Amino acid sequence: MIFNIKHKTVFSYNSAPLSAIQKLRITPIDNGNQKILNWNIDVIGCSIELETNDFQGNKIHLCKTVNDSKQIEITSYGKLEIFDTNGITGPHKGNVPIDLFKFSSSYYTNVGSKIKKLASDLLRDIDGKNFSDIELLNILSNKILQKVKYLKGKTNIRTTAEESLGLGCGVCQDHVHIFLATTRLLGFPSRYVSGYLMLNNTRIQDASHAWAEVFIENLGWVGFDISNGISPDDKYVKLAVGFDYLDVIPISGIRVGDSDEEIKTKILIESKQ
Repeated sequence: MIFNIKHKTVFSYNSAPLSAIQKLRITPIDNGNQKILNWNIDVIGCSIELETNDFQGNKIHLCKTVNDSKQIEITSYGKLEIFDTNGITGPHKGNVPIDLFKFSSSYYTNVGSKIKKLASDLLRDIDGKNFSDIELLNILSNKILQKVKYLKGKTNIRTTAEESLGLGCGVCQDHVHIFLATTRLLGFPSRYVSGYLMLNNTRIQDASHAWAEVFIENLGWVGFDISNGISPDDKYVKLAVGFDYLDVIPISGIRVGDSDEEIKTKILIESKQ
């Protein structure tokens, strides 16, 4: 599948900030199931000061405001080829030891009583049955979606896995954090993935998507889209990976000054076989 993608974010201020720096994670990863054919980033009202890779292997750009800008436009765009590999994206790469993905705990994925009960219920349900790791993880994914219905507006970017599991609703970010907390408790290395999804031929979108990957011996990293109940195929574009949401935020930053900020995002995705 060939994708043409354009991701545009506009920051508007009522008065120019004294200074603003944005960290960009909006360049797709070139790996086993996706190939970047071309990719560019254009900026207005700021300048790109640094291009590097972070400790997870994600492409990072840092940009800084120029000329007392009251508006910043950041547009990333390009073409990729995506291959359907049944969710398998290959061996581990990067500088992070694989075991850290097994033991890492964070604000979002800290294990509490609700996560512990979810894990124990899963183990009870499969007791005495000979399930493979893939089958067990799919059962967990389905169980999370049954317990936490996909519903916008009830959680936010600060909601933890414990909180959304208690609420019984959430969005893709919440589903992934619950999945990560539970799989790590069960001893699986797992990580957060951000990216794009061509869902139901929706060309124009206002947000990126999130799913999880688990490292399985003899297979490598395997993807699970909990919110949609499937493994990622050739309709998924991977942008960044990390321990949780904080490691993969597409655009984040800081600013100095008293100005109010308004953010608008538009993502255009076109595909062809």
